[in-house]
Amino acid sequence: MDHPGHSVNPQPPQIAVLSAADLEMIGRVREVLVQRSIKPPSWRDTDAARRRKFFDEVRSVLIERGENKSLVNRNAQIVTDALSGVGILDQLLRDPFVEEIFVRNGHVAVEYDGSFYSLGKLADDRYFEDLAVHVADQGGATLRGDRPAVLIDLPGGERFTAIVPRLSKEGTAINIRTFGRRVKTLEEMERTGTFTRRSTSTLGQLDDIADTDTRQRVAGLQMVPDRYLAWLAATLSGSLLIAGEMGSGKTTLLNALSGFLPRQAPVATLETFRELEIQHPFLLRAVAPAELPEGTPGVTLDWVLDIIYTRMNPAAILVGEVVGPEALQFLKATCLGRKAFTTIHGGTVEEALMRLEQLALATAPELGLQAVRSMVTMGLDVVALMGRVARDGRVARTLQAIAIIQGIDEKGEFRLKYLYRATTPQEMQAIEIAYDNLESEGLP
Repeated sequence: MDHPGHSVNPQPPQIAVLSAADLEMIGRVREVLVQRSIKPPSWRDTDAARRRKFFDEVRSVLIERGENKSLVNRNAQIVTDALSGVGILDQLLRDPFVEEIFVRNGHVAVEYDGSFYSLGKLADDRYFEDLAVHVADQGGATLRGDRPAVLIDLPGGERFTAIVPRLSKEGTAINIRTFGRRVKTLEEMERTGTFTRRSTSTLGQLDDIADTDTRQRVAGLQMVPDRYLAWLAATLSGSLLIAGEMGSGKTTLLNALSGFLPRQAPVATLETFRELEIQHPFLLRAVAPAELPEGTPGVTLDWVLDIIYTRMNPAAILVGEVVGPEALQFLKATCLGRKAFTTIHGGTVEEALMRLEQLALATAPELGLQAVRSMVTMGLDVVALMGRVARDGRVARTLQAIAIIQGIDEKGEFRLKYLYRATTPQEMQAIEIAYDNLESEGLP
């Protein structure tokens, strides 16, 4: 329920960083407890008396070891949380305004009363990997070998998801989603803007960009096409498909656009091999094969993508390239409201969309073309086409087109609105230009 005593704009709690000395202390106390056959409360044991008894036993061990008296209670709580709960994150679970907890490579952030806050690096990544393994063991699951991800409900009903190395390439990634601890009234929802009309658009203004530095960067871009694409990334106003032939600069463009993604938002990157160089401070990065030989244990990219977009709440998902079954999961993610960016092979905008459909249909032919095409139009917003153009004896990689997908026409084809074309329809036909150029050079 709501807590009237809280301020209108509450701030997340300040969590003390666990130092290397704290982690060593946890290990030493754990060894003493094992020697004395003192077991922490069961992970699902919510009996306050048993938890208090364990806290007192930990406190006694610390006193015996000559712990500074002013730190005994603080350190006893750290050890108790580490061995019987979700460690340092227990403090956040006790706050009713915390809606989601994010951990990425030791860095912790929260979604707190509707806003995203970074709390900094609270412990070494190894601490959170051990924590994830501990939670998995307590929940009767495994987080080892060919299953480097776990999905578990905590005793209080919170939803715990973790991905660990080697699947995660940027340290341990943890999400804890809480439910129903604050029930808002309609009056409060009105005050906070729930029912205020705010339309979404793929043709917005610089003022749509919240971060001042990013807004200035976008404003400083001299060319309209790249300014538009940067705005799209900075505001997460739409999902983007970057198409083009091999070597046309698709990945280069995706890497560059990643530098404009909102800094105060979690981002996930998935690839079949590490190629993207994503410029973002709060990143979940996973690398997994597109497919596995029959009978081979392990996880595939589409399996990981399914877990990430349904359980780990990224504001944006970047898929290095869709080449197989992950195409369908990519479309599913966009149709659930996630903003997603990826690259795909295709010589034109239409060819790229056709390839995306074919890859999705190859995974689930029972869906049929009409259903897949509907998924494309519902989830995907913009296509940017890159191309290789010969210029002065060298190949230039240039943007050829930007198109907005506006639905399906009466013939069942995509309705595309081109915002930009390197060659406009008003120009002469390419063959006529080529003929004139050859004639002017005096060639036969």
